[in-house]
Amino acid sequence: MRLRAAVRTDVKGTGNQAQLWLRVDRASGKDGFFANMRDRPITEPDWARYQITGTVAEDASRILFGGFLRGRGTAHFDAFRLQVRDSSGGTWTDVPLENAGFEADPAGESPTGWRGRLNSYAFQTTQGDAVEAQHFLSIAPTETTPGPAGLFPARPTAGETVTTSLGRGLSARIPLALYSRDEQTLRPEDAPSPDALRETLDGISLDRLTAADEALRLADVVIAWNVFQHFYPYFEVVDTNWDQVLTRTLQRAEADTSSRDFLRTLRRMLVPLKDGHGGVSHPADSLTAGLPLQFDRVEGNMVVADTAASAAAQSCARPGDVLTAIDGTPIEEALQEEMRSISGSPQWRTVRALRQLGEGRPGTTARLELRREGQAVACQVARPSDSSTRRRKRRRLQAEPRPDSIDVLPGGTHYVDLTRVGMEALRPRLDTLAQAESVIFDVRGYPEGGNQELLQHLSSETLRSAHFEIPKIIYPDRRKIAGYTGGRWTPPSKSPQLSGEVAFLTDARAISYAESIMGIVEHYDLGTIVGRPTAGANGNVNPFTLPGQYQVYWTGMRVQKHDRSQHHLVGIRPDVRATRTVGGVRAGTDEVLRTALRVLERSP
Repeated sequence: MRLRAAVRTDVKGTGNQAQLWLRVDRASGKDGFFANMRDRPITEPDWARYQITGTVAEDASRILFGGFLRGRGTAHFDAFRLQVRDSSGGTWTDVPLENAGFEADPAGESPTGWRGRLNSYAFQTTQGDAVEAQHFLSIAPTETTPGPAGLFPARPTAGETVTTSLGRGLSARIPLALYSRDEQTLRPEDAPSPDALRETLDGISLDRLTAADEALRLADVVIAWNVFQHFYPYFEVVDTNWDQVLTRTLQRAEADTSSRDFLRTLRRMLVPLKDGHGGVSHPADSLTAGLPLQFDRVEGNMVVADTAASAAAQSCARPGDVLTAIDGTPIEEALQEEMRSISGSPQWRTVRALRQLGEGRPGTTARLELRREGQAVACQVARPSDSSTRRRKRRRLQAEPRPDSIDVLPGGTHYVDLTRVGMEALRPRLDTLAQAESVIFDVRGYPEGGNQELLQHLSSETLRSAHFEIPKIIYPDRRKIAGYTGGRWTPPSKSPQLSGEVAFLTDARAISYAESIMGIVEHYDLGTIVGRPTAGANGNVNPFTLPGQYQVYWTGMRVQKHDRSQHHLVGIRPDVRATRTVGGVRAGTDEVLRTALRVLERSP
């Protein structure tokens, strides 16, 4: 399939951009093709045609597509075309689309046949310089003006200052509240006009600056360091010398010579925060391809847990093989090198490092040294060259052989994989699940959206989530926090109620939203938790963009367990710990699932 559309933008500043997106949903609940031009942001002011090409799975249930504006400004779209063909040499055939050119409505109206999220952005038909005919679609943020009280009432008092050390015996005293008149701060009459400064700033094109410019690298470090210094909510449970991190990161940034070098520096800067959401992305990421293999740490070894279908035919790597070296580097050394750029708890860093193990330039070959039943085996595995193929193969991989997303196992226990099936597919099965003697819910990974609704069918009382809190910051360096804006889920009970025994499978692949679900399961004892601790990273992700197209992700919300104990780095711990063995991986046995079955069999 191929999606084409004309796009132009009216945007300024890093991170403000338009993108097209294309997605295939599958009846099986498994991941289908998805792309959103993340590595090809559109910022050009003139109309140009862009496209996304991908594959349609045999069990595809629907194809969704569209465009979006990221950040501020305005994005314009016109002349959408969706085309398909049966083979690489076939002829493209147009799929009929409703209102693909936005000519069905007068200017100012919402476009017929299209849907959008209206809470933050406005979508309307615009008349003017269209690519085809007279109309096109425009997307722009809805302007909202804060009330008189601002975000919250607390604020520094007039004349209040803060004194901070600058090092080497220097300190600075900085006012925190300034007097103003006519919406401008007061300044002496002989003070120079800020017009010259504004003119200089307007002449700087951040979009053209790259990491080759030392000033950009150093500025990015300063900006990022300050965001965390003043707003990161977990310093109280993370033991790190953040001032020392600034010095070390500036030194590394000064020595960097490329976008990828600096990307690595920024990622390493986030490691001491121990934030599982922490990360940095950049278009240079598209120059990296992973292996079509899934690794897992089993009995202290690095083991091949799964191979993509095509990789099995191309290489000699098999599930159960113990990986001893990759491209000549001993495996523990290679794993530690990956972990140097990964933030989070030890269990989450291991998960991420295993996913990234063996990454290299697209189209190249990795040399694997394996041990199979005591014998040394050498393998060469190709890294995919096509980006959509890379994503598709990675999504198909699992660390264990799972049943179908909704299944009945031998013995009658029902199985539901919440990472592959959402409530839309699950609701028609609720009556059946309510009558089942035992049900296993799999949360070894990130659940489909809306699956917290399932918990309402496991309790006769109204549930409450963990504590989700945003700090009210009015002083630098997180001093005298003015409180927290709190929030909790309070889902009421729903029918039908599941009456049988319930078990939940989980491990360190469960992060964020998955931990919100598992936290409720843990507190209300909604089922026996089997597996290993979750990632220990929850709370809303709060991204920001640095000059040079570096997108930084981090946790801006503090989450505490129901009893106010620490969740960060701790996660949700299992009631019954279960791990796999090398022999089990080799035999294709999901020993964690088997443990859950035994637990349910012993239940009264």
